[in-house]
Amino acid sequence: MALRRIPRSLLAAATIASILLIAGWYRRESSGEPFRLYRVIEGFTHSDSAHDGAGAADEFGFDLAHRFPLAESFRGRHFEKVVTLPNLSISETGRTCNWTSNDKVNFMFDGAIEWNVKARPDSEINLRRSQWQDFVRNCPPYKDVASRFSGRGIVLLAGNGDTLMRTKVILRSLNRLGSEVPVEIHYWDDELNDDKKQQLTKIYPHTVFNDLASKDNLMRPAFDTFLINYQLKTAAIVNSRFAHVLLLDSDNIPVIDPAELWESPTYKEYGTIFWPDIARTRPANPAWAITNTPCRMDEFELESGQLLVDKSRFWYHVKLAAFMNNDPDRYYDQFLLGDKDTFRFAWHALKTRYGRPKRWLTSVGTVYQGGYCGHTFAQHHPDDGRIAFLHGGLLKTMTPPVLRWNRDNQSGIFRSYKRAANDQDPAGINEIGIHFFGNEQIPNLPKDNPAQWCTDMPSVEPRGFDDLLPDYERFFEQIGGYWASEKDGK
Repeated sequence: MALRRIPRSLLAAATIASILLIAGWYRRESSGEPFRLYRVIEGFTHSDSAHDGAGAADEFGFDLAHRFPLAESFRGRHFEKVVTLPNLSISETGRTCNWTSNDKVNFMFDGAIEWNVKARPDSEINLRRSQWQDFVRNCPPYKDVASRFSGRGIVLLAGNGDTLMRTKVILRSLNRLGSEVPVEIHYWDDELNDDKKQQLTKIYPHTVFNDLASKDNLMRPAFDTFLINYQLKTAAIVNSRFAHVLLLDSDNIPVIDPAELWESPTYKEYGTIFWPDIARTRPANPAWAITNTPCRMDEFELESGQLLVDKSRFWYHVKLAAFMNNDPDRYYDQFLLGDKDTFRFAWHALKTRYGRPKRWLTSVGTVYQGGYCGHTFAQHHPDDGRIAFLHGGLLKTMTPPVLRWNRDNQSGIFRSYKRAANDQDPAGINEIGIHFFGNEQIPNLPKDNPAQWCTDMPSVEPRGFDDLLPDYERFFEQIGGYWASEKDGK
């Protein structure tokens, strides 16, 4: 039987593909960088904008960096490509965002803030950009510390009385969910004594501790007696014994066994899951230019009440976030609130995509005669949209009289929720904000009730929370969620 002649065009294509593959293999062997066909095959690059945070500049070959298997894969050629990108000015990075006055995007910083009214000078941007680039270039290799990390677990910070009580609620929740995920509690110096540690391990035996003030840590952050110590959160991730870290705030209650999250296809793809906040980052924010990142309209700021990261893959990214968060003159605090968006901009700086849930956050709260008051963010499983966490950022500011009144007279504090109609399209969500409830807007509350901050989506009608999490109020009471209602004071 005669062999069919192979067309010359196919032979030529096969020859070119073979040359590219061999060249790629040679580059991998000679440079130590994992082999990636960055721009060889059109359409191969992954760009699911519905739930990833693209680092931009795909034409420079960064589209698949999130798939690097090890932190060391970023050293060398990737870092050199990052630090030699064309430098962007604030005016250049801001052009890609064009919100109008009709878009209620709840910017974290007021429009009258100095850096929004008058752009920071190029000399300042260039200085800060060169500082983080030098840090990345000179960062000690991950292989020198890799043996300190293994396994996966939850990282919490607890020390003072309130955070200790909230941590007990989290541990009881894990017990009720049947979880056996180990928990590592970080504290500062004498905040936790042996008696308090025993109280916590009695509730949840899978608990260990780390003193961030100890010299045994890889990173010893500064501690301020008067200011909120956000820098302890990035330090806790760096110092944690776990390779796969789930960072939780003490006011954040898991609703599913967190062990499920490490098995998530999103986490396996990106090695990270960052959950959204309600605010956008202003186009004039210096962070865009400092990290050479065009402003993104399909991206919310992060809220680090929960954050999932694989340090074995993204050690240098975590270290860069800690570098920004622990800046001695608190430079980044002027336009990034605490630790949370240092993570996002560290990933942007290193041009690496991060994973995020397909569904945007849901506001959970109560309805008074004065209107809806959201006090908690429901954050979702990255893949199937189930509620995974209830982060009570404003709930913890609710006074004891208000808590008691809601529990005893209004069937609890988890009564209502609001969810954006287009919550799987970040670019299309443009109406949410924080508003102020005065005494006169919440009838029948105790006269000594102070005013209250709440989140709201004015165009969305509230619905019954039992539709989302049936009988959660009873669960919340059983794990001791109303402990603050028994405190003295207003």
